[in-house]
Amino acid sequence: MRIAFAAFMLIAAGLLWMIDIPQAVLDFRTTTRQDVFNVVTADTTTANVTLLRAIYLNDTNTISYLSTISEEPFFSSYNSTTRDLQTGGLTANTTRTLTVNYSENALTFNTSLNTFLDWFPYMWISIIALFPIAALVAIFTGR
Repeated sequence: MRIAFAAFMLIAAGLLWMIDIPQAVLDFRTTTRQDVFNVVTADTTTANVTLLRAIYLNDTNTISYLSTISEEPFFSSYNSTTRDLQTGGLTANTTRTLTVNYSENALTFNTSLNTFLDWFPYMWISIIALFPIAALVAIFTGR
């Protein structure tokens, strides 16, 4: 019976490792925000816009653009203090509507929940690491 219990614990630990808890916590903590700007470029291919909210953890990889004209805007720089976003790849001497999508913090109201979610991935990994140890203890102690 102890071998079966230990085998069950090892299988359970393997299955729990497959759950992507850090990504699930990130998805729970963030939401995608969409800001729309009217941008006019005069003799330049860049533009600065001020985002309405801060980008979550300054992760500029979450930035995506849509433009009403045929161009491919790209992220150039971001100032987290002023929330200024510099965009490159714009067509000069043109007016367009630029839509910026980015991740923002969805849990601004509860600092204790934020603290718990900061530590939850570490607790999850600790729990999973203890499963094989519990299985070995069950084998050797006969419990």
